[in-house]
Amino acid sequence: MINPQAELEHLRKVISENQENLIGEILHHMEIYEIKEEVFLKMKKTLENYTKETFRITKAIESQEIIEKVLISRLK
Repeated sequence: MINPQAELEHLRKVISENQENLIGEILHHMEIYEIKEEVFLKMKKTLENYTKETFRITKAIESQEIIEKVLISRLK
């Protein structure tokens, strides 16, 4: 990794683009083709909050799986 800060910024941008694409897909499936910018920004903020919480939960699950593997392997 030559420039860690640039890599982090790139990853944040990719996440943001994915969130915007998801909102677009949902609106498309609902056959809504135009919304106010303030509504879009509220939707994006809500999605960001859910993404952060999902990330925390995913990390907790991964940690629990590691703990269980360590305990099981020690019991064998």
